[in-house]
Amino acid sequence: MVGGGPRPLTAAPRLAAAGRRGPGDTSRHRPPPGSRRHFVRAAAGAERVWEPRGGSWALPCAAMPSSPLRVAVVCSSNQNRSMEAHNILSKRGFSVRSFGTGTHVKLPGPAPDKPNVYDFKTTYDQMYNDLLRKDKELYTQNGILHMLDRNKRIKPRPERFQNCKDVFDLILTCEERVYDQVVEDLNSREQETCQPVHVINVDIQDNHEEATLGAFLICELCQCIQHTEDMENEIDELLQEFEEKSGRTFLHTVCFY
Repeated sequence: MVGGGPRPLTAAPRLAAAGRRGPGDTSRHRPPPGSRRHFVRAAAGAERVWEPRGGSWALPCAAMPSSPLRVAVVCSSNQNRSMEAHNILSKRGFSVRSFGTGTHVKLPGPAPDKPNVYDFKTTYDQMYNDLLRKDKELYTQNGILHMLDRNKRIKPRPERFQNCKDVFDLILTCEERVYDQVVEDLNSREQETCQPVHVINVDIQDNHEEATLGAFLICELCQCIQHTEDMENEIDELLQEFEEKSGRTFLHTVCFY
């Protein structure tokens, strides 16, 4: 749908604890010596208590710690997947921002080869009114107007990750192509503080139903990471737990500001 259409999820073998990559590719992001990109080492076995809840798992902690993680969620056009996660994380008390990585914002049009293309400076309200004028019935039926109405209640306009210089503790991407773009951008910046930022990808198909399911998975992951006693040493083990229970492959690397 948004940003070039969905990428189907495929079954993948278990990733190695270090250098977490996708199926059949263990070297694509492996850095040369001295590179600023580092992969998290295998985590020391830190015992955690899990409790089943509605078919999923969550840490038994209820309240958010006093200092929430600074989280960014990134998809291609900052419309569907990243905004659904932004919405849910914000309601759970996280300090969250959302972004796209594309050169333009793309929304479905009357045909697959005729998307609606906007600049990132275009507000959600302007997009809403434009599509309302073009074909109210079509864009109501396919859920785009509802999505844009949700978006404009969260923030004025889409934002491009490459233009943001804010610092985050955790960046979550919704497809591998976006993950690659985020990592490439972070590693192209001049290193200043050496503060680590964990970049994690989970593939989420670009439709409304999968965006909702993916957003709850991202929120659950963020809550579990928030409650780790030692994020740097426990995150790999935590991601392995999530891979096993969700059946999805997570990519993970660490960049530095």
